[in-house]
Amino acid sequence: MISHRLWGKHVDEDNLLETHPDLMDPEWRKHAQTDAWLGAKSDRKKFRKQQKRARRNAPSPGRGRRWGLIAFVLILAVTTAVIVALGRRTPASEADTPATPVPTTVNPTSVAQYAPVDLKHAYARTPADVWKKGIDGITAPAPAAVGSFTAPQVGDAYAKVKQAITASRLDPAVLDRHDTAAYLALFAKDSQGAIAKELGTKPDFSAYVTELADGYHLLDQGPRTFGSMTAKAGAKPGELVVDVKYVTAYAFDNVHPDGLQGPWEIVSFVRSDESYVVRQGKNFAAGSRGLWPGDGGGSFYDSIGCEALKQGYLAPAYANPDQPGLPGDDQDVPGAYDPSLPMPDVHGCKD
Repeated sequence: MISHRLWGKHVDEDNLLETHPDLMDPEWRKHAQTDAWLGAKSDRKKFRKQQKRARRNAPSPGRGRRWGLIAFVLILAVTTAVIVALGRRTPASEADTPATPVPTTVNPTSVAQYAPVDLKHAYARTPADVWKKGIDGITAPAPAAVGSFTAPQVGDAYAKVKQAITASRLDPAVLDRHDTAAYLALFAKDSQGAIAKELGTKPDFSAYVTELADGYHLLDQGPRTFGSMTAKAGAKPGELVVDVKYVTAYAFDNVHPDGLQGPWEIVSFVRSDESYVVRQGKNFAAGSRGLWPGDGGGSFYDSIGCEALKQGYLAPAYANPDQPGLPGDDQDVPGAYDPSLPMPDVHGCKD
């Protein structure tokens, strides 16, 4: 409330309005009330018209939901029709193409982790796809004289070593039946006792021969090899040392190949660096002449059954229990597939 000080006397503003001459006139007051009522009536009409227009322009909740449902159905129908049409127009070659590119060429340093497995071409997408079957993948230079050994004698030494590798790593008698008699007979008589003792010791026998774990069988394609051998003079007169560096690939059978992730589950690789000694001449007793095992080592690098390996036997990777990740979590070591490179100091099993 606003107040004024007038001549030292407090006067209320409302009282001043009530005593205004116009407000005291009855006719003026009558017209003023009528005008005010008419003005208010006009304002109410305008307000009601605005409300009607607002209601008319705004859709009702039920009608909005119906239109939303109709729009959703139309969009769904159009989308489905487009998908079907595109599917019908997709060429067969594109429709059969997997989302993830599948390697088709041979990588000499690694095995494809994700790729179709074809038991008729088990080595596809592995380094062994271009290797030769059996012992033919291990090559030797043209025989030349070494020390007291003539070229023909060196060639004969190469043949003896190939025969020993075939018996130890490739022969079904050893692989499937664990029969090492024929292998043992290839060596000089004086060496056989020590070799037989090693063959009877688990898992040390795997340094000499490869035996498959019970229940696992190789495909008819047979093992494949890749490597080479060289000859040099031995420490004693009448000795010839043949060094061999090679890798053997074994393709295992599987009754459910469609459930495999890649060839690493059925193809196992064994890297071997071995030496053989051939002794001849009068410096050696008759029982000591012939083939002797020398120094050597091996690596079961990748795609192997770990529990079988602990006992010295070879099994495929699918023998391992399901676990997250793949045996190829670590970067492939090229030396696992290329015998000209250093021997890997790790293998696919962690312990």
